[in-house]
Amino acid sequence: MWLAAFAMETIADIQKLAFLKAMKSTGINNQVCNVGLWRFSRHPNYFAEWMVWNGLVIAAIPSWLALYQQETVVVCVLLGVGLLITSKIMHTTLVVYTGAVPSEFYSVQKRSEYKAYQQTTNIFSLDRIRHGK
Repeated sequence: MWLAAFAMETIADIQKLAFLKAMKSTGINNQVCNVGLWRFSRHPNYFAEWMVWNGLVIAAIPSWLALYQQETVVVCVLLGVGLLITSKIMHTTLVVYTGAVPSEFYSVQKRSEYKAYQQTTNIFSLDRIRHGK
């Protein structure tokens, strides 16, 4: 999962960079990147980053389970809750504080077509793929 998410994040970043270079070479500014993974999510790189963190959480589960034999139930429960909270904190951070929402604020101001993009493309996950749209 970690490797797939890391690859997806890298691909999304490469696609965005290629799009920006193409727009710069043609002299077109402030266009909406809606190619590749960006057709399915307005922030596939942030989504993939969250999946990278979830991969790390999942990778930690065997160690957490091994501690069950050595630690008290309370400590094990707290560590398990901590793993789940890590995923939630990263999601909230990537969507609300450092990623999607701040980016959207400026994108709407800079790109006239961005509102239409918001209407047709999910903000964070790849729901469009899952629903076959």
